[in-house]
Amino acid sequence: MTSERIKLLAGYPAYESVSLESATLIIPRKYLFYQCIKFESASRSLRGNLLLQRIRQLSPFNNPEYWQVSNGNVEQVWFWEAERIRRMHHEQDLPTLSVVPETMLYPPLENGMRVQPCIDGWDLQYWSAKVLRHSRWFASRPSTRDQADFVRVCGASENEEWYEGDTNLLAKPWSEKAFWSKENLSSEAVAPRLILGVLLAWLTLQVGLSLGVQIHEKILATSVASKNKQLKALVRERDGALQQQELNQAIASLIGSPTQLHLLAQVRACLPADAKYSILDWQYQHGQLTLVLQQDNLDTRALIQACSADTTFSEVHVEPGITPDQTRILFTLPEASIKKVGDNV
Repeated sequence: MTSERIKLLAGYPAYESVSLESATLIIPRKYLFYQCIKFESASRSLRGNLLLQRIRQLSPFNNPEYWQVSNGNVEQVWFWEAERIRRMHHEQDLPTLSVVPETMLYPPLENGMRVQPCIDGWDLQYWSAKVLRHSRWFASRPSTRDQADFVRVCGASENEEWYEGDTNLLAKPWSEKAFWSKENLSSEAVAPRLILGVLLAWLTLQVGLSLGVQIHEKILATSVASKNKQLKALVRERDGALQQQELNQAIASLIGSPTQLHLLAQVRACLPADAKYSILDWQYQHGQLTLVLQQDNLDTRALIQACSADTTFSEVHVEPGITPDQTRILFTLPEASIKKVGDNV
C-alpha cells in the first residue's frame, strides 16, 4: 500500500475501506464490455493491429479504451467509453488517470461457472483453463433461468460446477506479476546484494548512455530522417487499406443480416393462418431470436416442422412458458451458427 492509502468508491458503504497499491480508478463492471478473442495464426507483431481492428468492430462505444490480458493465443479484453471514465476520474479527483476494470480485482477461476457480486450488479462468468471465456452483467441477481440461458449461450456443459464469488477486492490486478515488497526486502538476506547489483548496473548504464549519445547523435538523426521519408508512403497505403477493409466489413454485415421486420414476417408465416395468439416478448441479439407466445393448445410439433423448413432459421427450440398457455421459442439464424463454429475452431 502507498503511504497515502487513497480510498476509492466512497459512495459505496461496503467498499469504503478498499485501498489499492496506487491511486487507481476502478471501472465498475456495468460500464465494461468484455470479449474473449482468439488469434490462431497471427504473429505477435501483427496481433496488436488486429486487436485494435476487432475492438473497433465489436465495441458499442464511439471512443473505446481497453484493458487486455494475454494467455497463449487468447486475448481477454475489457473495453469502455473513454469520455465517461474521464468524467469519473475528474469526480474522484485522483492525481493520475490510472484505471483498472473491476473484474481484474476478483481472483480468477481455473474452471467452472461463477456468480460474481459486483460493486453495482452481478456478473455471470464462464472460466476454462484460467481464461474468462464469457461474461454477462445483470443489474440484479441472475435467476435460475438466466443462468441456464448463460450456460447455453456459452456452449458450456450443463454439469459445470457453479461458484459464488467473493466480494473482497484484490490489492492489485490478478494479471500483474509479483514484485519486490517492503516485507520481502526486510526479510530476505540476499536483498542488499540485489539492491547493490541494481545500483551498479544503473550507474554503468548511465555512463554508457552519456558516451553513446554523443557519438551516435548525428548518425541517428540522419538515419531517422531517411527512414521517416521512406515510411510515410507505406503508412498512407496501410491506413487506406485498413479503412477500405473496415468499410467492406461494415457493408457485408449490413447486407448479410436480416432486419427484425423480415424475421417477424418469417415467424408469422410459420404459424397457422387462422391462429389467434399474442406476442408477449421479443428479444433479438447476436443472431438469436427469443419469442414468447400466448396461445391455447399450440401445436409445437407442427410449429417446429414449419420453422425448420424455413431457411431463415438454422435451429428452432421450443420451451414451456411461465403459464400453461405460454410458449418460449428460440430461433437460431445461420449467421449465429457460423460464428459459433468459427469460435470453436
